[in-house]
Amino acid sequence: MDTAFYDRLAPDYHLLYPDWERAVARQGAALAAVLHAHGVASGDPVLDAACGIGTQTLGLIAQGFALTASDLSPGAVTRLQQELDARGLHATLRVDDLRRLSGTATGSQAAVLACDNSLPHLLSDAEVLQAFASAWRCLRPGGLLLISVRDYAAIPRVSPDVRPYGARRDAEGRRFLAVQVWEWDGDCYDLRLYRTVEHPDGRCDTEVLHSRYRAITLDRLAELMAEAGFEAIERRDDVLFQPVLLGRKPAAPA
Repeated sequence: MDTAFYDRLAPDYHLLYPDWERAVARQGAALAAVLHAHGVASGDPVLDAACGIGTQTLGLIAQGFALTASDLSPGAVTRLQQELDARGLHATLRVDDLRRLSGTATGSQAAVLACDNSLPHLLSDAEVLQAFASAWRCLRPGGLLLISVRDYAAIPRVSPDVRPYGARRDAEGRRFLAVQVWEWDGDCYDLRLYRTVEHPDGRCDTEVLHSRYRAITLDRLAELMAEAGFEAIERRDDVLFQPVLLGRKPAAPA
């Protein structure tokens, strides 16, 4: 996984959303409802294992969960700390690899999350299975794994696939435009994010950020979840803007 992509994007990542604060609140409420329905109570420890700048972390703290948040991108983790400080909130933050989660104690979490299409950065079944095994280790018996990913089985493979975000303005009056361009390569695609910032004085900066994804299907992810030992695996299309997969670590024997 290329951390430079997210390190560079972290300061402006919120501008990819039409209204990031609203998305934080909406996703926090939606995820909290799912967690509660699966026996994870407010106050329980939850690991956001691909936290980015904190879209899910901030929303779940507002819902009363005790958050640990990690990401491979130091820039994203730094931005999340700034967001926590600005709100007077607390979470335990660390830079960590989704495949290992080496900073999280075994059996310590009621739930582990990896949202916003983070799993497809892992380019082989072996890497995905490693991430699921690490989540399994971190979960207490009966704990819940929740991931959200694109529904790649429903996406036509067109090259180039141009996906604009639209124009935004930030608090300093800068105009921000971003466009994704996908180029397919078998079951993977290379993503270029063209990021342009127009300043109030007329200066204009443009850069191109690069990343790579594997178009792994939800069915295959569910199979790998089961291989890692998760049970009661289900797909939900009514939680976030991407499909959600849920899996439970079996409870300890009575």
